[in-house]
Amino acid sequence: MKVLYKRLSCIMIFLLNLGILYAQNVSEGVRLFTENQPAKAIPLLEKELKGANPSVELYNYLGLAYSQIGDFQKACDTFERGLGILGTNKKVLYFNQGNAFYRLEDYQKALNCYSMSIVCDADFAEPYLNRANTNLKLNNIDDCISDYTTFLELKPNDVQEPKIRELLDLLHREKEVRLAEEKRRQEEAERLKQEEERLAAAKAEQERIASAKRAEEEERRRQLLEEVANSLKQSSDTTNMSAGAEDVLSYDEESDID
Repeated sequence: MKVLYKRLSCIMIFLLNLGILYAQNVSEGVRLFTENQPAKAIPLLEKELKGANPSVELYNYLGLAYSQIGDFQKACDTFERGLGILGTNKKVLYFNQGNAFYRLEDYQKALNCYSMSIVCDADFAEPYLNRANTNLKLNNIDDCISDYTTFLELKPNDVQEPKIRELLDLLHREKEVRLAEEKRRQEEAERLKQEEERLAAAKAEQERIASAKRAEEEERRRQLLEEVANSLKQSSDTTNMSAGAEDVLSYDEESDID
């Protein structure tokens, strides 16, 4: 019994010393952040980052603190600063930056951030879930289904698993509806195309017939003019000039000249 008590006492002393050591190593800014006081933590974290050899984790804490007070643009900027620093946790920074862009409703940038987080660690489940939610906002049904499915494969016992499966069922049904609608639109477009081609062919035939009639009418008028012209020429050829006595002038009156 005394041995057991002695061992427990040693363990308690070890844990107490470990807690004291942790408290000494944790910065004031991080402490305030963990105590849910982001507004007070931000100026301290900014100051600590400007100090000598700051911890690379401070970028993540500061970005999260800005997110907690609702300044998501500064959160994005802070995470971006951290991404340019050697040794920072890139998959977490990209993930948190994606969350900030999502809150700003900049869904395309959020999508890119989640994708980069997945590139850093393909087994990191959370970015798949958030990217799926973002794809849903962007109406990318196929990508949405893929990401929700991958998330469930990585975290099959997640607390949201029933809701996600319900959503997947709805998405599959929506996909079927969209495929049917797309098929209907394609068939309608094909019918319209065929009808337009038929009308164009009918119009071309009407124009051909009208053109042929105009040509026939022009030829008829030409022949009529030619016949009239030929008739006038033949009439002038048969015209005779006579010099009969009735054309000679006579003087019956006597001359006044003796």
